[in-house]
Amino acid sequence: MANMLLEPPFAANPPVKLNVNAKILGLVIGILALIGAVFGGLVGGLFSLFSLAAGGFGGIWLIGILISLIADVIGAIGGFQMYSGNRAGKNLVIYALALGFLGSIVGAIGNIVAYSGIYSLGGYSAGGAIVGLIFGVIVYGIIYYIVVISRWPGDVPLVAAGPTGGYGNPPGGYGSPPPPPPPSA
Repeated sequence: MANMLLEPPFAANPPVKLNVNAKILGLVIGILALIGAVFGGLVGGLFSLFSLAAGGFGGIWLIGILISLIADVIGAIGGFQMYSGNRAGKNLVIYALALGFLGSIVGAIGNIVAYSGIYSLGGYSAGGAIVGLIFGVIVYGIIYYIVVISRWPGDVPLVAAGPTGGYGNPPGGYGSPPPPPPPSA
């Protein structure tokens, strides 16, 4: 039985066909995951610790940050494995995206709890966490889709390459180019 997360039904014939090189995508994901681990873990961890120290409920938020930090590390490892041509790296990246999604949900719940009521910080409300979660769902979904449809060098491309110049002959075509104008006397 196939793993629905690693091999979703749309993978064979995706609705939006893009020829994305898996090796280059792996490098981009690896670098962005490292940046996310450093800044997300540092900044998010500090804010959750400040909330916890102020008597708030930053513990749930901190758990979400730690889950996201683990996901970033796994995503970086998987991304760099993809860049080196290891096909198993794609699976690690997909699992890291799922774990990061879980971390963002737990972090948003902790964020809402930590900054609701009397612990609000400078007008910050739960609306920011909810909007951030919605934005995160969209970003995770797009990255997941691109990782799933990405192709390794040598794989059959999803989209055939078009003509490299001239008029070409598209399906249903428009025939040959018009004749050149007659020379003027």
